[in-house]
Amino acid sequence: MQLLDFFTTAYPVQVRKPASTVGSSLLAFALILGAGLTQASTVAYEKVELFQDESIFTENFEITEAGSYLATLTDFEFPSAMQKTGMNITTTSEMLGSLMAPGSFTFEATPGNYFLSFFGFADASSSTMLGQYGIEVRMTEMPEIPIPAAVWLFGSGLLGLIGIARRRKAV
Repeated sequence: MQLLDFFTTAYPVQVRKPASTVGSSLLAFALILGAGLTQASTVAYEKVELFQDESIFTENFEITEAGSYLATLTDFEFPSAMQKTGMNITTTSEMLGSLMAPGSFTFEATPGNYFLSFFGFADASSSTMLGQYGIEVRMTEMPEIPIPAAVWLFGSGLLGLIGIARRRKAV
């Protein structure tokens, strides 16, 4: 008895029928459709800084898409929590939101220039007098993404192929 014959009789292998090409095409269509609907959220501004004693600044940033935005201020408490911190976001004529402690707020924005002001004071009782913060302004809701007509046409064609394949099996 040869070695190959021994393994095939001792360990029989079940051969599975390969998946139909129509089923594989349908899966590919679903993946393409799903990939087209997802989109990363837009970050309009972000900054992380390690500072000594104090940090006070105002910076401008641009928002390119209209929508709701979430502004978040984080005290990383490295090496210890900041003594005081806060931030606000404004246009040249309007206050959109402010914080006097770590946290977040939402605001509505249209495309244009905005200003972010920040202050942070390190813990005076710490020997290093260091503080670290993070600021992020991110879009909270994404606009709807239209599905091109070609994708719908491709999907209806696949459904037609599935129907033909089922009829052939029935006959």
